[in-house]
Amino acid sequence: MRTRIDDSAHLLNSGTTSSHPPRRPWTRGRLVAAGLPVVFVLIWSSGYLAGTIGARSGASMALLAWRFVIATAVVGIVALLTRAPWPREPRVYLHLLVTGVLLQTVQLGAVYFGLGQGVPAGLSSLILSACPLIVAAVAVPLFSERLQPRQWAGLALGLAGVAVSLGEKLSGGGRLTGYAFTGLALAGLAAGTLYQKKFGQSVDLRTGTTIQLLGATATTLPLAIAHGGLGMPLTVPALGSLAWLAIVNSIGAFTLLFVLLRRRPAGAATSLLYLVPPVTALLAVPILGQKPSASIFLGMVISGIGVTLVLTARRSTTP
Repeated sequence: MRTRIDDSAHLLNSGTTSSHPPRRPWTRGRLVAAGLPVVFVLIWSSGYLAGTIGARSGASMALLAWRFVIATAVVGIVALLTRAPWPREPRVYLHLLVTGVLLQTVQLGAVYFGLGQGVPAGLSSLILSACPLIVAAVAVPLFSERLQPRQWAGLALGLAGVAVSLGEKLSGGGRLTGYAFTGLALAGLAAGTLYQKKFGQSVDLRTGTTIQLLGATATTLPLAIAHGGLGMPLTVPALGSLAWLAIVNSIGAFTLLFVLLRRRPAGAATSLLYLVPPVTALLAVPILGQKPSASIFLGMVISGIGVTLVLTARRSTTP
């Protein structure tokens, strides 16, 4: 009789322990990890708003070139003052320069050229939102990262949410060359993200970002000179957007992206980009004076569910 009671108690305790695991305390590290995606989405979204304000003053390519010049100087000074370690091998510098050209020059420059060829901003944003799907698919053979079925469903749902939120802005128009530039921008964003994941994981973020921005500056300046020159209007909106884009976006946004790539699989990290179009559209209401619509909120909910499916799944790798 005593044995049966002991066995029953043992089974009861075992069931209770397995069904109710102890909760992990909210440490400072967990709070930072939870807040990183939120800050990343807000900062990345703000770039579209600041870019719109700056583009209204004209000289889009000049804005892009000076953005990289200022960002390179700022992060370079920070790296020197903090005595950040610089790479020792020449090939590391080459990898960082390639990443900078892909993520900064190719992506942003091609977007500006596409918009200049008449591609609607909403459609351009939707095309770039395919990046997480491309990155997730390529990461399977490249990094042995394997997404669960619910994560693939989340990626598809996130892209659907972007389409819903931008539904009223997906008008046609634009030249074929404009869409070619937009496709090139998507290729630059996806390739740059994967290249950073492959070769930039162990480099100090301060010196690594400096080298990347140096490559972007060297390749963007000739483009700006050939397309309108480097002159910019000395107005508050133009200079304010330039400062924001240089410091907050070129340094802050990409640094957060690199941190997320070190913490999560490539597909999961870039899935946060699905939230950028609806959040941008929502922030554009008070900042740019654009009218809100129900599709913005519906798309944000759909994309949010998709991103949640991607981020809450356990990480796994192929055997």
